[in-house]
Amino acid sequence: MGTATEQRIVDLYKFAVIGRGLIGSAAARHLAEAVDGVVAVGPDEPKDRATHNSVFASHYDEGRMTRHVDPMREWSIAAGASLSRYRDIEARSGVSFYTPSGYLGLGYPGSTYNARCAETGTAHGAKFTCVGTQDIRAQFPFLNVPAGVDGLVETGGAGHISPRRMVEAQTRLAEQAGATFRRQAARALRPTLQGVEIELWGGELIQAERALIAAGAFTAACGLSPVDLGLTVYGRTTVLPRIAGDAATALATMPTMIDTLIGAYILPPIRYPDGHCYLKLGVGTVSDPKFFELDGLRAWFQSPGSEDNRTEFTTRMKELFPVLRGCTHWHTDTCAVTQTRSGLPILDFVHDNRVAVAVGGCGKGAKGADEWGRIAAGLLRGADWSSDVAQEKLARSR
Repeated sequence: MGTATEQRIVDLYKFAVIGRGLIGSAAARHLAEAVDGVVAVGPDEPKDRATHNSVFASHYDEGRMTRHVDPMREWSIAAGASLSRYRDIEARSGVSFYTPSGYLGLGYPGSTYNARCAETGTAHGAKFTCVGTQDIRAQFPFLNVPAGVDGLVETGGAGHISPRRMVEAQTRLAEQAGATFRRQAARALRPTLQGVEIELWGGELIQAERALIAAGAFTAACGLSPVDLGLTVYGRTTVLPRIAGDAATALATMPTMIDTLIGAYILPPIRYPDGHCYLKLGVGTVSDPKFFELDGLRAWFQSPGSEDNRTEFTTRMKELFPVLRGCTHWHTDTCAVTQTRSGLPILDFVHDNRVAVAVGGCGKGAKGADEWGRIAAGLLRGADWSSDVAQEKLARSR
């Protein structure tokens, strides 16, 4: 009788993508539409977070900002390329995930954020205007902004996406193109003489000639990369007031926003699966916890987040949006940010030409996810580099 390992079912593929989040699902689609023999590995969203004992993902949500402008040119390039494909992905998949609600950046005295966004936006064809305090007050009367605040308004496709539905759209298209989906988490990845071996949490084995690791915050926690990528994983708390009545009317034309006073991103009212609409604010703070192990990261996703953040963020939201002072239902949620040393994703091989990574959303991975996935898919299958982002900018530190 053979050993337990020998008795496991082994499936053979040319290319494996580990991780089915925003970048991983995009990479799986781009691969499947170009080559055969693609498998995507990763679980579906758990039905009950409290009892789930495997990995999580930050895309279990309804709102992520998307815009062409960014202080870093590489993010602007990736975001613009991704934005240009949203409607095609929606049309071919039959899944709507994109709302072009516009974008407003609020710049407070001393901040250079809007100026840097304007510089990259001009260089890469973004449609935006720069405005002063009076214009902000006139265009967005629901905001309470003091004198001296400047604004950057992007209208050329900026808005928000549903990360849940975007992953669903990418998954449908990948499956239509012939990709296989194994809806389990990967427990381990081992290079072999023939390629790579991937062990699933259920004990099954998958073998592939090449593999792409796109497991986000769980890349390091699950020990999937054969080398240290220098990632730092932060737990982030978001605050969501329920929007109805007068608040819904006042905020009906609200764009997505960056508030440079506290470094927050703010999303307009979006309908969630419980049938209610919520405005959402999130920001990285010096008190954000760092995670290096699976158990701690999993516990974070099952928690309500930081109580100190809830208090601080709620105070700021009521100050900036006076209409929220009448909202009686507020709750928090959690996600994780995978930060790289460069502030850009790492798209590079980490073991010969057999194992590559696409990791490091740096708190804004959603808007460029389709382009990062496209670049990673091309890298894995050995295609020529085809991006205005220089390859060395996305290389890991060696």
